[in-house]
Amino acid sequence: MLRTTLALGGGLLGLLAFVSVANAAPEPPTEEAVQSKIERAMAFYRSKGDAFSLEDPEFHAVLDGELADVDPAECDLPTIMSMQMLWAYSPNAKPTWIARIREIGAEGDWLGAAGALAGSGDREAGMAMLEGRDLAAVEDERLGEAMALLSMMDDETLASMRGTLVAIGKRMPTEGAGELLAWSEFPAMLGRAGVDKADRDEMRSRLLGAMRAAAETADERGKARLDRTVAFLDGAAGRGELIGHNAPAVEFRWKSVDEPWHCFGCMKGKVVVVDFWATWCGPCVGSFPNVRELVDYYKGYDVVVLGVTSEQGNVIFRDERGRVETDSFEKECELMAEYVKAMDVTWPVAFTETDVFNPDFGVRGIPHVAIIAPDGKVAYNGMHPAGDMAEKVEKINGLLEKAGLKHPPAWTPKAEETEASEEAPAA
Repeated sequence: MLRTTLALGGGLLGLLAFVSVANAAPEPPTEEAVQSKIERAMAFYRSKGDAFSLEDPEFHAVLDGELADVDPAECDLPTIMSMQMLWAYSPNAKPTWIARIREIGAEGDWLGAAGALAGSGDREAGMAMLEGRDLAAVEDERLGEAMALLSMMDDETLASMRGTLVAIGKRMPTEGAGELLAWSEFPAMLGRAGVDKADRDEMRSRLLGAMRAAAETADERGKARLDRTVAFLDGAAGRGELIGHNAPAVEFRWKSVDEPWHCFGCMKGKVVVVDFWATWCGPCVGSFPNVRELVDYYKGYDVVVLGVTSEQGNVIFRDERGRVETDSFEKECELMAEYVKAMDVTWPVAFTETDVFNPDFGVRGIPHVAIIAPDGKVAYNGMHPAGDMAEKVEKINGLLEKAGLKHPPAWTPKAEETEASEEAPAA
């Protein structure tokens, strides 16, 4: 089946897909059929190994072949989204399925369609579908969907919806792990919208109380998720007391360098760039060249780049050693020292008592970067180590200048990078 699909040329496949859809049976695919289609596509993906590319025409042919006997007009939104892996990566199929989602929105399910569009990479189209809609009138059972869309809005839009947010807050659920977890970003949204702090604190307290009560009767998985969310909402970031406030207390259990400091407070007088990471985190390790570049740029200046992690029970090397399990914290520290050398980590690394998913800094995914000013207050949070270098330098230089400290010039791309950019063909 897979060999036959791959043998079909792009033009012929497109014609077959058109004929198939035109003559498709009215029944949408079953859950089992959808799963089978996805498994066949994944089999092709796995067969390519490290050489796989989402731009591979053969991969597109496989996806189009799996969709050839499915009529979008006969599929409802849940079915469409269950097949997202198939149509979202096909340049041939995606426009047709996006058009079907828009059609569903026009037919009445604008909330679901907006979420589907935003979740398919077209955030602007999803937000546009919400224009003129009254989110405060959404049914109780769908408020979680509204929360997800609201969290994608920019601060200006949220500020214009301040009254709507307050009205929605009055309908906050009081039970149900899933329902409550959907509200985890709500307190932050209230802050971004400029809602009065007293009102924000009252709604956050109600949400925390409901989550704590739900955790007492939830299953093990639900309780763990609720407990983590409660810690996040009860931390400095969740309270809206991180940016502009003294850095939360964090004690270092071990560090890779011989320095007298053992906490953020010990480094006052310097800009501290805190990179929360772990050896198992691919994007963290993938960002090492960017972190190294930042370290090199600030050599000789009052800037410390610090990799922060916590005990994981293993260290994952990127050589023949692979994953090495540890039976003690002391052994993990020894392995981390080896890892630092093997991976050319030119900045200090520290283990902290607090988990790497630090609730005070609102760390819910890694890598996660925070920048602490020389006065010990958190200036920036939630950045990515592989983010724009010029932006990072501008922020750090601004903090150094404000503190009366020397700083390097604004960052400019290296000559070879500029030349490569100029020579690159237009998209």
